[in-house]
Amino acid sequence: MAASMNEEKLSKFFGDDDKMDWSELENALKSVGLNPSPDLIMKVRRKADANKDQKLTKEELSNILAVFEEIEDLRKIFVENDKDDSGTMSFMEMIKKAGDFYGKHADKYGGGKAKAVMDKYAGDRGKEMTVNEFLDIMFAGLLN
Repeated sequence: MAASMNEEKLSKFFGDDDKMDWSELENALKSVGLNPSPDLIMKVRRKADANKDQKLTKEELSNILAVFEEIEDLRKIFVENDKDDSGTMSFMEMIKKAGDFYGKHADKYGGGKAKAVMDKYAGDRGKEMTVNEFLDIMFAGLLN
């Protein structure tokens, strides 16, 4: 979605002080087509509110939107590769996609993330990974 369209949709959530109250974050995200879980919103709130004023500047919101859009992109990749629509990805589904995915995105998700994803299976080819486990690995340390 184009940044200017997002800015236009989000402008109504900002007060006279050019800040958004935290209570508006979920509605603001939904207005631009993002629907993160309440748990994920809380993690982002804790991480982003450095000065603990419970308000977001436009720049802070822009940074948050970028993270949520990236999460949605990764979620789509996971769902597209869950060939049996089980809501989990098997070792074999993951191994088929991993080479292609990390070949394209090594600069962004390198640094051992492929190994961390594969370590989740710990040699158990029958093990399944949920989308949330996948996202936890991909964003390890970023939101905790």
